[in-house]
Amino acid sequence: TAARDSERLGCLSSGFSRLLFAASLVVGGAAGCDGCATEVDVEAGDRPDPLPIGEGEGEAGEGEAEFPGEGEGEILIPGEGEGEGEGEEEGEGVPPLTCGTESFNNATTVDPRILLVVDRSKSMDNAATGFAGSKWEATQSTMSNVVSSLSNECEFGLMLYPNDETSLCGPATFPVAVSASGAAQVVSTLNATSAFGATPTASALRAAKTALDGMSGTGGTRAVILTTDGAPNCNSGANANTCTCTPGTSGCSPTNPPGATTTINRPANCIDEDPTAAAAREINDAGYPVFVVGITGVNGFESVMNRLAVEGGTALGGTTKFYSASSSNLLADALEDAAVRLMTCRFDLSAPADAANITVRKNNVGVARDASRSDGWDLVDSDTIELFGNACGIATITIDACR
Repeated sequence: TAARDSERLGCLSSGFSRLLFAASLVVGGAAGCDGCATEVDVEAGDRPDPLPIGEGEGEAGEGEAEFPGEGEGEILIPGEGEGEGEGEEEGEGVPPLTCGTESFNNATTVDPRILLVVDRSKSMDNAATGFAGSKWEATQSTMSNVVSSLSNECEFGLMLYPNDETSLCGPATFPVAVSASGAAQVVSTLNATSAFGATPTASALRAAKTALDGMSGTGGTRAVILTTDGAPNCNSGANANTCTCTPGTSGCSPTNPPGATTTINRPANCIDEDPTAAAAREINDAGYPVFVVGITGVNGFESVMNRLAVEGGTALGGTTKFYSASSSNLLADALEDAAVRLMTCRFDLSAPADAANITVRKNNVGVARDASRSDGWDLVDSDTIELFGNACGIATITIDACR
């Protein structure tokens, strides 16, 4: 029609050599969610149907077109024509991202449910600088004080490993179920327990996951705080001819001399890193973070402790990813910090999202991402945001995410 030809002519340069049209991208969903295109508005010419983006190769169609006028050829917007071409591969459409906003008020969070998984191995009976008495005595008193002080904000339970004094590598025991009244039982049970045995951390973590799985899905975040003073061992299936042995092992028979680095036919003394890291990952994958507290004695095994913290989804910024507790005060700080992180600093998203498509606001003020985890936010797993440093605290947290 005349009107249509007039509109087309208005889009042409004087030489009819260039076709101009302006398009504006309207981002749907939450503010600050870059790249989440949901609508394309063409301001001049005909509106085309949105086309999915695909991958494939094909020859361009051939044809000639005269414009304005009649002719044959392929013109996308505007114009009419025909062309031929055959793609060698079928393209796959990429749907637009969907954006949404989630808000959290951490002043009203449900009390987290914390299972304390405590290494009571015989090495905990040793004295160490920074601790009054033995490491076990310091753990008993320090953990009792922290648990008691947080009994109104957290639910606690207790798992000890190995379980009793009949097996050096026995599985963990679960004397105190996680509950609102568990703090008092944790204190009394700790104070009635002595140090014994080796360090079967992998089996203890597997038992911890089973215990957490058995709890109701309704309630606060379920989590593990692992406290240990040595590298994991007690894997009778390890290859004793190739593994690295726990130096100076004294609690797992047969005993190696101090400083030993290899062992022959003594697999229980092998450092059991891979299965233990896998157990921490399984717990975290189930939605239960694993906080790792290394008491004096893990020296030389920092890489193992770091890996457990990473796999457990709670790695700290810097070189040391776990809580290094070389004194009673640092042990108390570690336990308190882990509990506070659970109470006010971690937020579970409704679905996984990429960090590049997330913005975080605290009381409506933007918070920058900090991959070093010192002061800001970071994505600690695919669907969990954690705030660090000054960013953590009682506030209304708003998270915009595009997926």
